[in-house]
Amino acid sequence: MGHLAAWINEKQGLVAPSPADTPSPGPNELLIKVNVIGFSPIESKVQKFATHLIPYPNILGFSYAGTVESIGPDVPNFKPGDRVASIRTGPRSADPRFGAYQQYALASASSTARLPQNVPLESAASTIMNLAAVTSALTLFLGLERPIIDGKTAEQRTEKVLIYGGSSSNGGLAVRYARAAGYQVVTTSSPKHREYVESLDPQVVLDHGKVAVELATDIKANGPYHQVFDTIGLPPVTDMLVEYFASLGGGVYHTLIPPLGGEKPIPDSVQRKFAPYSFSLEEPANKELKEWFYDTLVPKGLESGAIVPTRPQWVEGGLKNVQTALDLMADGAVSGHKLVMDPWA
Repeated sequence: MGHLAAWINEKQGLVAPSPADTPSPGPNELLIKVNVIGFSPIESKVQKFATHLIPYPNILGFSYAGTVESIGPDVPNFKPGDRVASIRTGPRSADPRFGAYQQYALASASSTARLPQNVPLESAASTIMNLAAVTSALTLFLGLERPIIDGKTAEQRTEKVLIYGGSSSNGGLAVRYARAAGYQVVTTSSPKHREYVESLDPQVVLDHGKVAVELATDIKANGPYHQVFDTIGLPPVTDMLVEYFASLGGGVYHTLIPPLGGEKPIPDSVQRKFAPYSFSLEEPANKELKEWFYDTLVPKGLESGAIVPTRPQWVEGGLKNVQTALDLMADGAVSGHKLVMDPWA
């Protein structure tokens, strides 16, 4: 049995569809019919800059949603026909059989969430990868409490959390995660996406289109903050946040993006912290949080509305247009949405 996949045949090469053998799942593995691919900006960097050490040819893509086609040995919690969403991570992240850009993909059962019938596959595909990063960042690294996801309202806390970039896919999820845990949230948005960001229920939405010194003043006026999380990470944002913390005499904040170059020197009094958040869930010490993420947060959070899915933006034309999706992300042409694709189109 074979299927169609979008292959990258060499380092920094273009992606194009060609046949692939359909594998059989091994222990703790599922074979999933991929109905919706969820694209992540990091994937364009993997292609363009070869940021990950992978063999070639390969099939890129980290997240997707679909239905279970078959199960391997020692998989007690899934059955054929289950609606699921999965992340390609851990030791399988370099294996092309687990790549998202294809019609059938292998998945680790422990990195797969079973979805309720009322959760659209595109909502899960557009959300699961970024939600993993947000969960890891806010719970493991910033030390925030987990959200209430059973439809009840969390006890309101007095601590404020600044989430820079509430209109980004990670930022919007971070706003909902923190609000569902009861924190007071101050975030930023462009005027274009302000209405959407306000729907996520932050206490304050600042205009991050202002000049840096004005925005830093607004941020300071709405503080102090229990934690600060930068979901954008570009040099101008780094410079502005460093200026804000320097005005306080120093401080620590976390960001989703490693230093890109072009930032002003950061004084010793300010710490800008970065970690590979999505993959931190794979560490043995975080086993319980990982299980809660896949078994509870993803299915029940999306079902209850505690987690608002990232708005999907469809890329038409199926696998022949994977390169188009990668180019759109590389060019910064996607704003406030997550690209998704039907690989069978």
